[in-house]
Amino acid sequence: MKVQDIEIHVGEPNFPFTPIRRVEAKCESATQFSSAPSIDEANAKLREMAAGLGANAVIDVKYDTGVSVTSWRSMKATGIAVKKDSDDRPCPVCAELIKRAATKCRFCGENVPEAEPRIERFSEKLRREEKLREVQLAQPVKATNNSLAFVWVMVAMGVLYMIFTAMAS
Repeated sequence: MKVQDIEIHVGEPNFPFTPIRRVEAKCESATQFSSAPSIDEANAKLREMAAGLGANAVIDVKYDTGVSVTSWRSMKATGIAVKKDSDDRPCPVCAELIKRAATKCRFCGENVPEAEPRIERFSEKLRREEKLREVQLAQPVKATNNSLAFVWVMVAMGVLYMIFTAMAS
């Protein structure tokens, strides 16, 4: 799967899924003269992280803009990387994968019985909800586009140290 094919969903999706891990992407302006980070940049970072986790969608995405320690303009996007459950099933005649709603196999041409609707048992639903809560409470995988953040913090601390030592003497 290509990184750009990973879906981003703001809020709860309308498809069955298995949660993998929380993800958090932070995009910052390198200087005060740089343009503010966009939602597209944050989404690209979320997609990269989800691809690294083996997910094919990011759900419940929230965006937060403001000022950070290392940048005047910052955007943080958080969400949950998930694996969408397949809506395919094997053909009972030729065993090729066909859509769950299919009534005729596109490979062998045989009529196939309607698939039983995917009914989630109560225990499976509870297990999935428990896994989702567990994923939401876990530490998120984090990424930032500001590779110089550490350098700027160290420079600022050095300048403050020099100011305070000059004031003390």
